[in-house]
Amino acid sequence: MSDKIFEVSFCTLAAAVIIWIAAGIALTAVGLPWANVQTPLLIFLTILIGLIVLMVGGGVLLYLWGRNYMARG
Repeated sequence: MSDKIFEVSFCTLAAAVIIWIAAGIALTAVGLPWANVQTPLLIFLTILIGLIVLMVGGGVLLYLWGRNYMARG
């Protein structure tokens, strides 16, 4: 994985997570009729899932980039 591919992939992942969190908060604020949980819990879970995806996805991208970087010698 080249440096540019890593940069674009990580920025895309971060943008997707930010959109996920913003959309989740917006939809929760508007009120979802099918959501039978409390609003703060739903917002917390949305943010938690977004951060977990960002950390795990970023870690995988960093691992792949680092493995390629070390192979370059």
